[in-house]
Amino acid sequence: MALRSPLPTTLPRLLISGGCLTAATLALALGSFTPAIGQTSAPPERLTPAQKEKIFPEVKALMVKKQQQSIKIQEDYLRCTRAASNQEALRSCKKADGQSRRKLRAETREERRKIYARNGIEVPVGGPGKGRKGAKRSGGGGA
Repeated sequence: MALRSPLPTTLPRLLISGGCLTAATLALALGSFTPAIGQTSAPPERLTPAQKEKIFPEVKALMVKKQQQSIKIQEDYLRCTRAASNQEALRSCKKADGQSRRKLRAETREERRKIYARNGIEVPVGGPGKGRKGAKRSGGGGA
């Protein structure tokens, strides 16, 4: 039989145990820490259509260059994978591929910043950790 905590841990338990006044106080206290409905942080700044048009030729050239580098990274990874003779060698290939891709992304970001600066455009707000899931994953798992 599990021991029951003397303190209720959830709002429903608090209500069930007869502490309606305490539950209301808790709800009010928690409500003061949460942002009001409809209040959100400002969305990241974006380039205007005129700014996009102005930098298009440079951005296009950069993307072509980076795609060629990405293809080279993929070819190196494939070559390494085919040559791997054991699990450790395969892991080494994967690690080198990841490092190469991170380096390429960092270079691309830096070159875009330079394009913006040359054209007098402030770099749009954004940054690391805004990936697919909205936050950086904390170190856990993966093969």
